[in-house]
Amino acid sequence: MMHDSYTDSHSLRNAFVANLLGRLADKMAEQGELFLLDAGLEFPSRAASSVLIIGERGKISTADIAMQLNQPHQLVTQRIELLLGMKIIKRTGDQKDRRRKILTLTLKGQEQFKQLQLSLAMADKVFNRLFDEIESDLTLAATRAMAALNSSSIMDRVKNIENLKCNNN
Repeated sequence: MMHDSYTDSHSLRNAFVANLLGRLADKMAEQGELFLLDAGLEFPSRAASSVLIIGERGKISTADIAMQLNQPHQLVTQRIELLLGMKIIKRTGDQKDRRRKILTLTLKGQEQFKQLQLSLAMADKVFNRLFDEIESDLTLAATRAMAALNSSSIMDRVKNIENLKCNNN
């Protein structure tokens, strides 16, 4: 097994899992960026989920995208501004609520969306094979880890261990 950092092979390496997973996410994003570029997609990989949801929903607001993707509104707004500048999407007023702005794909955006769907289907196959190769479904593992940490935080888990130590003494 190759170790990329001091903490990867340290006896306390599990305490640094967030660092390792962050580097894994960065590597996947970097390689995904190259994959999408090669597929002819003009927008960065970090905006792919926004293009996907706009393409699938047809009409949606920035606030709804942020809520659906469980991402900060400010982050989604930055991505939307990028996509507006690239002429992938357009923004129009909502007939029912003048304060609300609706996002839709442009003609260019519709072409990019179709290519994105093909690319994501291929990426899904690639990741399924990767998960078979490493004998672990990372998506399932990450989902389970998130649910477990939502149920009981790291601090709660530390307190449980400390309580067990006190009760055993």
